[in-house]
Amino acid sequence: MIRLPLILIVMFVTVSCGFKPIHKLTDERSSNAGFAVKILNSVSREIVEEVNTNIISRGNEEFSALLTINENLTPLIINTNGTIAKYRIEIFISYSLIKNDNNEEISTGTTRGFAQYDVGTSEISNEDTKKSMVKIATKNAIQLMASKIQSSISQVDDN
Repeated sequence: MIRLPLILIVMFVTVSCGFKPIHKLTDERSSNAGFAVKILNSVSREIVEEVNTNIISRGNEEFSALLTINENLTPLIINTNGTIAKYRIEIFISYSLIKNDNNEEISTGTTRGFAQYDVGTSEISNEDTKKSMVKIATKNAIQLMASKIQSSISQVDDN
């Protein structure tokens, strides 16, 4: 019997305290701001999926980003018997931002994303871990690239 009034009081205090959420959930992604991407070279499916997931084209963008993506797998720890215990994955994105109406190059740049993983005993788990680390490294590079591109677009819009 005492629970109901207590619950009502707590709800009233929480609602009337002025609490506002910091992050607003929306359907649009923050890196979705007026540019389309095109990958110029052949890359793995994980990289293509990550690019398509993080940069969503709306259809009639004013700018296009032409990407050349390279993946580098470097052994970090080599055991005494010659086997590799740990790898570092580096995703290197070289981009060129083009204005679509006159094909003018606005900016160029490069970004990198890194991830590391330990080698396990199972080849299947190693391959799954590698794929997830490629996605993480790609996402890191894409986020940095999107930030640089947004900065270039805002400079063009200011002029």
